[in-house]
Amino acid sequence: MRRTKLALLLWLAGCGATSGAPGSPHLRINELVPSNHHSCSDETGASPDWIELFNGSDEELSLEGYAVADDTDALTDANRLSSAVVVPAGGVKVLWADHRPDLGPAHLPFKLNSGTEKVLLYGPDNALLDRVDWSAADTDVAFARFPDGTGTLVKCSAPTCNAVNGTACANQ
Repeated sequence: MRRTKLALLLWLAGCGATSGAPGSPHLRINELVPSNHHSCSDETGASPDWIELFNGSDEELSLEGYAVADDTDALTDANRLSSAVVVPAGGVKVLWADHRPDLGPAHLPFKLNSGTEKVLLYGPDNALLDRVDWSAADTDVAFARFPDGTGTLVKCSAPTCNAVNGTACANQ
């Protein structure tokens, strides 16, 4: 009986252990610019604030059911991302914090505040995957992780919108 329970637990632990599974620890907030004026432009040519997600797995990841919010009390269906938002394996995807979801699936229903603010990333099961807080953001200066997806956040005066951070600001 004990072996059966142990075998069942080991089997259950192995299920969903793929790198792109919902709630994947491979998806992180990698970089963000809460006061964007010229660091990056969306498909309309506008320069809204932006949040970049990093997929540290070796498989493409659909963000269907994932959610991004700027308030712990504001997690609603409007914050859910669709299957049209995909982060490539080992790559990044920029989301636009412009309060304009009518512009497309990568546009979020909120704007960022350059003062005290936060961004929260939730898995499809509503589990909090990542959180970034700040108290003062300079114009066109990013908060970026070095190394990508795992490192600590540093201020970076050379944002790498839609590209991995590499070593762009590792020593700032």
